[in-house]
Amino acid sequence: MAEQHGVPERVAALDELIRSLQASSVESDVFVDVFARAHGLGRNDLNAIMWIAAGSQEGQPLTAGELAARLGLGAPATTSLIDRLEAADHLERQRDPRDRRRVTLQVRPRALQMAREFFQPLGRRMEAAADGLPTSDLVIAAAVIRRMTAAIVESREAARREGPVQPKRVTEG
Repeated sequence: MAEQHGVPERVAALDELIRSLQASSVESDVFVDVFARAHGLGRNDLNAIMWIAAGSQEGQPLTAGELAARLGLGAPATTSLIDRLEAADHLERQRDPRDRRRVTLQVRPRALQMAREFFQPLGRRMEAAADGLPTSDLVIAAAVIRRMTAAIVESREAARREGPVQPKRVTEG
């Protein structure tokens, strides 16, 4: 009996979590679009800069091919995007010192500073929003968000493989 009582509570909690993450995702997209438009960047441009910066910070700089796979773009479109961002002084191509045939992408310091200036106030507001929450709750929340993000990535990749979903035809009978 107790387990059945817990099921509706879990379903409601999970629904609330998913709705909250969806709302956060939409609000984040709108916030990022404000930044992108203010700096003459498109969504793919901004995603590229974010992934390139993250790869560099993790000690795993991206190649053009790796960036293309993450963005879901072909080689010509990715080359055009990289050329555009390089011309705008947002990134640069660098030869890998261990393998001179391998070219990686690095975000320029100016672009990182521009992003920091825009996004740091958000970080401070997020820190303030978490004030008073126990550290253990923050650890759990981070784990849940990582799992949900993994589910989004998995769904995105499945959608890329399977192509657009065709609506089912309703037949009258």
